[in-house]
Amino acid sequence: MSQGSPARVLYCESSADGTVGGSHSCLLYLVEHLDRTKFEPLVVFYEEHALIARFRAAAETILHRRDAPVHWPGVKGVAGRAVNFAKFLGGVASHVAFFRRHRIDLLHLNNSITRHQDWMLAARLSGVPCIVHERGLSEQYAARDYGHARRVSLIIPVSAWIRDQMIDRGFSGENIRVMYDGLDPSLVKVNVPAETLRQTWNVPVGARVVGIVGNVRPWKGQETVVRGFIEVARRFPDVVCFFVGATTPADESYLAGLKALVADAGIEKQVRFTGYQKEVASFINMMEFQIHASIAPEPFGMVVLEGMAQRKAVIGSRAGGPVEMIVEGETGFTFPPGDASHLAARMIDLLSDPDRCSRMGEAGYQRLLAEFTVARYMENIHGTYRAVLGGRPVPPELGLPTTARGGHTRQPA
Repeated sequence: MSQGSPARVLYCESSADGTVGGSHSCLLYLVEHLDRTKFEPLVVFYEEHALIARFRAAAETILHRRDAPVHWPGVKGVAGRAVNFAKFLGGVASHVAFFRRHRIDLLHLNNSITRHQDWMLAARLSGVPCIVHERGLSEQYAARDYGHARRVSLIIPVSAWIRDQMIDRGFSGENIRVMYDGLDPSLVKVNVPAETLRQTWNVPVGARVVGIVGNVRPWKGQETVVRGFIEVARRFPDVVCFFVGATTPADESYLAGLKALVADAGIEKQVRFTGYQKEVASFINMMEFQIHASIAPEPFGMVVLEGMAQRKAVIGSRAGGPVEMIVEGETGFTFPPGDASHLAARMIDLLSDPDRCSRMGEAGYQRLLAEFTVARYMENIHGTYRAVLGGRPVPPELGLPTTARGGHTRQPA
């Protein structure tokens, strides 16, 4: 980094399954709000995706080639491992050259300490400090993950739950700092009027709308919502439930199962599966409240903030990050993961009391402004970058939201 010029920050997103998830959206918010007088972003992806045009408008964006590992059975397995190791070393050498060619001062990996092994090693060989966002939790960590964790400058879990789980599994907390992702409510644009969406999706006049937003896959809990909504539909035949989200080819059978459940219950007229939608905010705007239903702990749950930004009460699965956003009985409700009957009861509570639902939505909006703004997040990010680039430790208080300070945050039983 030359004197007085912005530091060059390389961001790497490892997801390459064809869908756009929260990690993409959170990285986009970061890049769009980065202080360009101090930092110059360069973003690397491994595939084209729905948000890449916005990334290209915000920063130099590169599609990076990555060779898929080989999987050879039987006696060829030894040769396959040798080939993969050679590919790994070739990737590291390529990344070292990339750092030099693009004059990278700081590497910020967007996903997990279990990914980007080649980038982390290349950074060490190049003398480039490295920050790793931890947006999930692995079922198992390898020895190399603990080794990388000790050597990177900082690990940023997106919730206190992830931090606690990592420490419980043997990671040192010395270089771990929680930072909630932020959202600017003013940038949550409703571009399609609710009435237009209602007409497009054949929602009857006067019908009420609720829904869930997220990629359709088993751990996201859409099956729990379908089963819960079967109970709700009997009580409220005028309510329509939307399932807004993409489905990968690997999850097509799951989607087919959901549709079969709906058909068997005879509630097809009250359910809409939309597939991927660019105008997510417009769909949330149409809903009376929003549902989050992951059956496994959600690392953070950006979609919860997107609901809060539109003053929507949120019913969320009681596991992981959403518990840190939803204030029980004030901004929404939580329910045990996978408990369709409990979810149904909470949906009925809000549908039976629209005024309370509205008050919860307003309380959620105020909580977002207090704890989850992009301005607060970017202040922490900029401070972290300055500390790391200056060779200074990141202060313990930097990046820690008030709701996550003072030890481990445990979920209610």
